[in-house]
Amino acid sequence: MSKLIKAISIDPTKRTIEEVEIEARNLGVLYNHIGCRTIDFVCRMPNGDALIVDDEALLSDPQPPAFKFAYFLHRIHGIALVVGSNKNGHTIEPKLTFQQVRNLTKFLGEVRTEPFMNVLSWE
Repeated sequence: MSKLIKAISIDPTKRTIEEVEIEARNLGVLYNHIGCRTIDFVCRMPNGDALIVDDEALLSDPQPPAFKFAYFLHRIHGIALVVGSNKNGHTIEPKLTFQQVRNLTKFLGEVRTEPFMNVLSWE
């Protein structure tokens, strides 16, 4: 069992935002919490925080309900976890507070987003 950390869970189906404890280094726990088979880290912020999301949510039919997160250009479908990262890239507790996440989140409900892929070059 890996160390438990606090994360912030955003659930657009229930329209809830709550603090949760997760095993950050256990993929099975992340898959179960989000309800998916593959994850992605999106919306990487300068403070090291990011959102863990269902990498295949846009391929679902129907797509899960969505929300908008202020620091991210695209809609996010399904449950997301707000987490932080340290200088070694390990997942840690987020620097954003629960109240900040509430203020940055807008639930959108049942909307459709066309699947897309972004490629980011580091050069």
